Amino acid sequence: MGSWKRQLHLWHRWLGIVVGLLVLLWFGSGIVMMYVPYPALTEQERMAWLAPIDAARVRFSAWDAWRATAQPGAPEAVRLTTVAGRPAYHFETGQGLHSVWADSGAVLRVTDDVAIAAALSATVSATPSATPSAATTSKPAVSQIELDQWTFGRVAAHRPLYRVDAGDAAGSVLYVSGRTGELVRDTTRSERAWNWAGSVLHWIYFTPLRTHGEPWRLVVMWTSAIALLLAVTGMVLGIQRLRLRPRYASGARSPYGGWQAWHHWLGLTLGTFTLTWLFSGWLSVTPFGWLASPGITAQDRLAFAGGPLERDDLTVAAADAVRAYPGVLELEWRRVGGKLYLAALERTGRQLLDGHCLEAVGALPADALLRAVQAVRPDAPVADAAMLTSGDHYYYSHHNQAAFPVLRVQFQLPGDVTFYADPMQGQLAGYADSKSKWNRWLFNGLHQLDFAAAVRARPAWDVLVASLCVLGAMLSATGVVLGWRRLRRRKRTA
Repeated sequence: MGSWKRQLHLWHRWLGIVVGLLVLLWFGSGIVMMYVPYPALTEQERMAWLAPIDAARVRFSAWDAWRATAQPGAPEAVRLTTVAGRPAYHFETGQGLHSVWADSGAVLRVTDDVAIAAALSATVSATPSATPSAATTSKPAVSQIELDQWTFGRVAAHRPLYRVDAGDAAGSVLYVSGRTGELVRDTTRSERAWNWAGSVLHWIYFTPLRTHGEPWRLVVMWTSAIALLLAVTGMVLGIQRLRLRPRYASGARSPYGGWQAWHHWLGLTLGTFTLTWLFSGWLSVTPFGWLASPGITAQDRLAFAGGPLERDDLTVAAADAVRAYPGVLELEWRRVGGKLYLAALERTGRQLLDGHCLEAVGALPADALLRAVQAVRPDAPVADAAMLTSGDHYYYSHHNQAAFPVLRVQFQLPGDVTFYADPMQGQLAGYADSKSKWNRWLFNGLHQLDFAAAVRARPAWDVLVASLCVLGAMLSATGVVLGWRRLRRRKRTA
């Protein structure tokens, strides 16, 4: 059977041959992901793509439009935007999405022509001064899809999707919802190319595998576990083979030379970082349900709103709101503690309007906001409530910009439940409990090195993380070379 040291050496060698190249790619793709995230339609991009709502063409109320869908009860969410040059209401229910033209009251049916018109309208809105090219003046190529490499995630509710080639210099591809006719995702040629070297490699995000959610999660979980075992065996061997006193007969502290020496010393230097980085990456897919947190649920949002939307809420004069604030791109119906507000999106951002007098309200009163948050956990006493103007350990800006000021409400509950509410937007903005707090330190801290504001301040954070990833890639590369040489020797011997 051999000694345990020999067995550990064999395990480390063959684990490295199996997953060493993947670990190398993880380090390299991690650097790419620092600057090029997986494609998503951000709020800033929506503000650029959306066209202003024409108040003169909003001839039906949201209530009239809702009745045209023939759906029971009331919608969970309502928005008014421009689709293919026409105003349209969008309703969200537990059964899906429904849209109705605001100028005719007819149910919106998305076709190839609607998708093309929506994409062209968005292109003109984003670059109103651009001179149309031959590609944009001809009919763009459009195809209906259920899924492709760039449409995982939140756009699932909008399937089928229409994929439209914008024909611009950036090589933009626009994805239009088959449910609402809205632009729901965009990608550029550069973004797609970099993502193959970034998110796709890092998350093993290949379409045939990612299409199946649970099998994909298990593949990521077990490959991460194997890589973690590789690092553990390497650390044990590296420490066991190190001699500080007495040294080896040659006077060296390591018995190795050449590539083996590089691998040994890099492993000793970066072993702790590699272990914690792989461990935190393994945790990212919540193995065996550990640290799985519910986050903000639909029930939480309903309680914060003070109940579902009512008929009176849907009969407000949306056209008057658009007329009073020219250039509005989107109106969204929001309730806070039973009171209706309209969130008006403009090129400069969002502002809340009183749902009945249509006056801008600015920040919601702290006491009203606190009562709305208390309704989310009505049977639990509040341990602490504070208005934050900067981030704390569990609500802060890093890759994504957090909204401030924000009301933090901590409840006296076993799970250490905390909610964050945005007074400027009238919505729940964050959530933390004991599991998500552990995940914050074990994943965000160990994997992204954002332990504190001083550490994640850029560009110092970029230099630190990129340097460690480069060194980790060097450690992995030396292991890959050694594994390749071992396989070649084995082949020659055979």
